[in-house]
Amino acid sequence: MKKIKVIYVRTQFWFDLKAGGSVAHTSGVLNGMIKNGCEINIVSNEKFSGTKDFKYKIIKPLKLKPYWVGELLYNFYAGSSLKKSISNFKPDFIYHRYTGYTFFVAALAKKIGIPLILEFNSFDTWKLKYWEKSKNILKRLFQRIFLYNIVKKIEDYNLNNASLIVTISKTLEKNLLNIGIPGDKIFVNPNGFDSEKFKPEQKDSNKCKETRRKFDTDNKKVIVGFSGTFGPWHGIPQLIEAIDEILGKNMAEDLHFLIMGKGSQLKDKMISRLSKYDEVTFTGIINYSEIQYYLAACDILISPHNLPLDSEEFFGSPTKIFEYMAMGKGIVASNLGQIGKILENNKTAILIEPGNVNELIKGIVKLVKDKGLRQKLGNNASKKAFKKYTWDRNIEKLLFFIIRNKILS
Repeated sequence: MKKIKVIYVRTQFWFDLKAGGSVAHTSGVLNGMIKNGCEINIVSNEKFSGTKDFKYKIIKPLKLKPYWVGELLYNFYAGSSLKKSISNFKPDFIYHRYTGYTFFVAALAKKIGIPLILEFNSFDTWKLKYWEKSKNILKRLFQRIFLYNIVKKIEDYNLNNASLIVTISKTLEKNLLNIGIPGDKIFVNPNGFDSEKFKPEQKDSNKCKETRRKFDTDNKKVIVGFSGTFGPWHGIPQLIEAIDEILGKNMAEDLHFLIMGKGSQLKDKMISRLSKYDEVTFTGIINYSEIQYYLAACDILISPHNLPLDSEEFFGSPTKIFEYMAMGKGIVASNLGQIGKILENNKTAILIEPGNVNELIKGIVKLVKDKGLRQKLGNNASKKAFKKYTWDRNIEKLLFFIIRNKILS
């Protein structure tokens, strides 16, 4: 079979990201394509983390405030450069990581007749209504009346003109079907992990040992780690309560909580409530290039997700769940949406009711006190992750679907 040639387009107007799910996802997809024999050219508004060895075409953006102004304007001057890259490289398809104010990629693909694979991780109309909702009444009216209609038109245009929509969960697939997207245009592919980066053997690396010594000088403590955004959908309110009660009531000895990440919404509340404990360390953001050593330094990893604001179902596919599994650690996680389908209670993790502080406390304490259980759960989770959820397998399934359904140009 001939090598598949792909132009990967990323147009998000959040720059210089070093950590988070989008960084892991972007790097994972690109490296997964390379490992599956694809030839890649990237067209983007910046060079991004984990992709230094790829061929790039940078179309410089106008970094304006608010960010969406720059992204909207980008549509009117970036198309010619993308068209030139397509003409020179002659790809089999364009793969676009969708963002809410970009329409020139879909328009150009339609005009020149090249397949567009649209990576669709969430509805930007939903995010505008619930995540980016301003507290200012006038700004909120502007968002609801003006911005929402723009984003809705762009979103519909992208979805209707994509050759294939790659999405991360059955919930998102259902939502797409509900707005009239044909089922044969949707491919559900959960997120994954980098199998060379996230693996149990990292615990033996010098960097992991150095990291652990910062929090556990005598190597006797059980380190409980959380990695993510300090927002309500990540279960931060419940995590604050759980840590405060476990440490305040001395429910387990020789443990240390390692909190990795940031988030303006609940950061101050979390730090003010828990900074009184020597057994809690806030690391701030850990770069994606280093996060594996911090996860490897932990004995238990927690993911107490809540239902997203004003959402009937959990539509996400958290990359950290797959990374947690791969590291072979004991996991405590919410039995929510895809998380509860991928993890199995008492086999690969302890699953808890979302938002239930008592269950979160019991799950953490149980694993702190039972080394054998956390090792069993961790081993089972790691085996499952390497069998089913590497980025290599993720992209292999996608390419098979594309070829089988004759989507290539």
